[in-house]
Amino acid sequence: MKPNRLPRDFGKWFGLFALGAAAGSLCGLLMAPASGSVTRKRIAMKFKSLEQEGARQIKHAKKLLVKKAEDLRDVANDKLSQTREWLVEQVSSGNGKHPSRRRLVHHA
Repeated sequence: MKPNRLPRDFGKWFGLFALGAAAGSLCGLLMAPASGSVTRKRIAMKFKSLEQEGARQIKHAKKLLVKKAEDLRDVANDKLSQTREWLVEQVSSGNGKHPSRRRLVHHA
């Protein structure tokens, strides 16, 4: 098997990518509307608001899941009660008897 080789023009594409990343970073620094400390405070505030929103969403999802679990429990209990009633009815009417077991005959 041949060892994996990089394409011939990999260096060219990697160089262009690095050049673009550097140019983007430079433009970002030159055009920044606020100082570093203000930008860091804004970022911290944004993360804090995202954290609060995430906590709120999780709390809401938890309430919905609890409600759904309660509904499913109620439906399961209803089905279980119906099944018990049906089973009692079948046994009391004689329909719930087990069929007699067949005797196995061993042929010699």
